[in-house]
Amino acid sequence: MSHVKTSRKGKSVKPSPMPDLSKSFSPQLLAKAISAKRTGLKLSLEDVVKVLSISKPTLVKIEKGDTNVKLATLLLVMEYLGLSFSLISDETADHKGNGDDHDEWY
Repeated sequence: MSHVKTSRKGKSVKPSPMPDLSKSFSPQLLAKAISAKRTGLKLSLEDVVKVLSISKPTLVKIEKGDTNVKLATLLLVMEYLGLSFSLISDETADHKGNGDDHDEWY
């Protein structure tokens, strides 16, 4: 997806700092990263919702870390902004070799 270049007049987008992405994952960390990426690209909320055809309240929820947003919508926003997930196993020595071979949610 290509990024929007805006020529609108008015309020400029103030970049927010990218959070430390080496910290443990949380919805709030992801929200801060999405907001930082959007503002770093100088895209307003309106710029993004217009291109992706999503509602402004949905994008605000994503940027606040609300977990009641569809994963497909979250991934759409991330893809547009140039962000992606990496899946990493959290297995530790405590989980290995204890005879419990089924996966669990944590």
